[in-house]
Formats: sequence, C-alpha cells, structure tokens
Amino acid sequence: MKTLLNRWNTIWLRPLTDEEALKVLDGYNKTRYSRRKNKEGLLELASREAHEKQEVYFATILNEDDSPYCAIESNVGYFGLDFLRDNYDDYLTFQYREQLNQDGKLFLKAIFLFECYPGTDKRMRRIDFTYTHEGGCSSVIYQGEAYDGTFEMIATEHSPISAEELELLWVDYPKFGEYDQLIRLDRIPQLARERILEYTDKEFPAFRQYLQRDIERYQEPKKG
Repeated sequence: MKTLLNRWNTIWLRPLTDEEALKVLDGYNKTRYSRRKNKEGLLELASREAHEKQEVYFATILNEDDSPYCAIESNVGYFGLDFLRDNYDDYLTFQYREQLNQDGKLFLKAIFLFECYPGTDKRMRRIDFTYTHEGGCSSVIYQGEAYDGTFEMIATEHSPISAEELELLWVDYPKFGEYDQLIRLDRIPQLARERILEYTDKEFPAFRQYLQRDIERYQEPKKG
C-alpha cells in the first residue's frame, strides 16, 4: 500500500493536491506554509510538524492499483479512519483515542458502520459500536428520517468482549507515516465483525478479502 499526505476530498472524490492540502493545514494549524513560493516537500514538512505537535493533518492510504483504501485524520490524541468502498464512499470508520497513563497508546474506542440502500449510495442506517477499557461493548443503531417521523435510535448493551479482542483494541501511537497498525481490520471484535460482514458480503464483498488478508498477515494460526 502507498501513503499520501493529502486529504481525501469527499466531494471531489480524490485526494487534494499538495497546494490545496497545504491551505487546509494552514487553516487548521495557523501556519503559513501555503504562502511560500517554493512548495516542494512542504506538505511532508507541514504534516510531520503537525504530527509531532499533535495538530491536524491528513493521509490517504492507496491500494496497490492506486485506488483509495482509507482516509486518515489526525488531531490531538486522535486518529479517525474512514475506509472507502469501490465507489469511493466511506462505509466504515475507526476512532482511536490516546489514553492518559497508558504510555502513549491509542485505544480503538468506536467503530461505525454505514449501511446504504441496496445498490445505492443513499444512507439507510448507521451502527455505532463502542468499547471500554474494561471490555464493555455497546451499540447504537440510527435509522429512518427525522422529517417523516420514521427516525429511531436503538441502543443495546452487549456481553463484554474477550480478553483477546480487548488486547487488539490497543495500539502504540504511530510514528509519522507508519499507519499499518491503525488500519488493521482484524482488530474488529467478533460481534461488530459479523454485522459488518452481513452487510458488506452483499454490497462490498472486497471487505471480506481485506479482513482475511489482515488476519493472515498479523495473527498466528490457532493451534488445534
């Protein structure tokens, strides 16, 4: 996979150019990089500085064929990841939060699944899975429309996740430009994984392939 330090634009469905990206970073971080005449290498410099100061910067992860795989946003103690379908729409979100007194580790606090009506990019529902440091698991389903009175919110407390699943929710704060550990789909606990597969097997079958790739890459086979 390839990493670009360019923000993914959800309207234009492409990464920003370096010049566009610099203007965005200047706006967030009150810097002046976009005003420099020679902009060669400035996006990496501005992004690296933002990483070190825990300010705002972005990255786009590309597949081997240069199609977009994941869009990343970093802020103070936070990494948000939007995984992209083949139509470039996001279908899955990871939210990592830095935890105090945990040696700079990040915790995968929330996973969001966006379900669309079959064969379309119109959102039908959103399912939020959230986790606690003790292994607690809850979900909230948002569906329907407020304007026609069909909106509903369904909250559920689930059984705690396993110790193995909880361990996978913790990850070291990444070095600049090294995000492989953040984008690991095998970190998704079983309950959320089953719901995601139920949806993506119909609408985005490539997810199962990506998940299996990460399982084989990062997890040791269980002994029989």
